[in-house]
Amino acid sequence: YPVKIKDVEVLPDPVVSGQDAAFSVSFPSGARLASGKLAITVYFHGIFVRREIYDLCQKTSCPVEAGNFVLKSSQNLPSVTPSGAYRLKLEMLDPKNKLLACAMVNFDIVRPNPLADQ
Repeated sequence: YPVKIKDVEVLPDPVVSGQDAAFSVSFPSGARLASGKLAITVYFHGIFVRREIYDLCQKTSCPVEAGNFVLKSSQNLPSVTPSGAYRLKLEMLDPKNKLLACAMVNFDIVRPNPLADQ
């Protein structure tokens, strides 16, 4: 791929349903990215759950200059989110939908611990 993903981090680890989950993707880009898309696909135990496509320039300021770059995003998970094994597929696309980068990340979602606040 033209853009090499260096690291993907999902926090907290494990993710807790009903709370915020954050991810960051770091990558060195050898070229300036004027625009593009970020596609995020979520699987639960291998079953497709949802796919969202974001304008890269809405997640960060464009153009993205060549060099090291970190993209961060967060989402609040509903309290009804089932616990278990999840997989996140991250794809970065250029304006013509050419795949620039791809990464798969496995993570777990757990139920909140009711004793944690006592």
